[in-house]
Amino acid sequence: MRNILFLIVALISLSMAACSGNPVGDSMQMAAIPAEYLSAAPDRWYFAEFLQEMDSLSDPQARQALADSFMAYAAGFGFPLAEDSLCHFLYRGNPGSGFSVPGDFNGWQTGADPFVHISATNLYYCSKIFPLDARLDYKFFWSSNTWILDPLNPHTVTGGFGPNSELRMPEWVYPWEIDYDPAVPHGTVQPHSFSSIILNNTRQVRVYLPPGYAQDTLHYPTIYVQDGGEYLQLANMVNVLDNLQAANHIKPVIAVFVNPVDRMSEYWSNADNYMAMLATELVPFVESQYRCKNSPADRAMMGASLGGFVSLYGAFQRPETFGLAAGQSSSIWISSPSVIQLYANSPAKDIDIYIDWGTFEGIQPEHYQFIAALQSKGYTFTANEYHEGHSWGNWRAHIDEILKAFWRIPPTGIAPWGR
Repeated sequence: MRNILFLIVALISLSMAACSGNPVGDSMQMAAIPAEYLSAAPDRWYFAEFLQEMDSLSDPQARQALADSFMAYAAGFGFPLAEDSLCHFLYRGNPGSGFSVPGDFNGWQTGADPFVHISATNLYYCSKIFPLDARLDYKFFWSSNTWILDPLNPHTVTGGFGPNSELRMPEWVYPWEIDYDPAVPHGTVQPHSFSSIILNNTRQVRVYLPPGYAQDTLHYPTIYVQDGGEYLQLANMVNVLDNLQAANHIKPVIAVFVNPVDRMSEYWSNADNYMAMLATELVPFVESQYRCKNSPADRAMMGASLGGFVSLYGAFQRPETFGLAAGQSSSIWISSPSVIQLYANSPAKDIDIYIDWGTFEGIQPEHYQFIAALQSKGYTFTANEYHEGHSWGNWRAHIDEILKAFWRIPPTGIAPWGR
């Protein structure tokens, strides 16, 4: 069917071009596609075939007609257009100068991945190679500091600075557990205004109670979540808790979502006092209000970036309170000594660890060093690496792995609620 389409388009285009004399090539545009793909079988790479056909045309109307036909065809596959690991970002319009694709894959540098304009058309493209299971945030940029979402891509993900377009490569699996499911039982979230004597401040704390909490007398494990508001709003963590518990993937858990007051101070330079607040003020408050198991093995901390740093650092400093710690894309190299050095150069503490990170963050060497430190000391730990970036789209998709690492229920072969 594809070959028939291109044959029809080619015949129409060539007949239009015949009125304008001999075609002039546009071969420089082909250089924007990686060479290994251009050398592949020509019937394998649709976009390269399209550019080769475009290269034979000189008449502007014929070129635009071919571009229109190709885009109509490609729409059936979705945008960005992925051909195995080769991905084409496409744009139709008249952008300003400096048109490029900043994103997780280039450190959000404008100009690092420029678009190529297919002359005499309104079509621009930028081709890049990604792992088949990658998921990445990006936007389009041009001069005058213009940032836009990809108008051809319906998939977006909200981050700390607003929505971004979301690249989903063909083998990436959507995290079903982040979506609200009206068919499953839902927990409740109770807000608190919590004042600290140690830090001399007041913060918002929200406590998630699992479904059935009000109807039983059980005591539950607890997880304290740094950047609590973001994990609620940007990571849909309540949905994750509801869905995993309904599917019998994890034991019921109480989650305490803790908002920072001064994030940089509390999660880094003043981390010792912040941890003192958590361990000696907030934990006793929560456990006086709710039925929580009170052993370190039943208390966890988790967070992302600096929140991951303070969780891993805090559990190391307070193992008598927190026996479980998780960090997503954690800043484990900062401070002196760093988290890596603390764990490497000290006797092992009674802590189970979870860590994950993205290959597009530039923090792989540090996490490999941390793994070596954990192994050398005999820690129980889980470490996961994903083809993603430093974003909430990454972190929200792997909350389930944290919860399952700490409180997994072994599968029975029966999936409640249709899971």
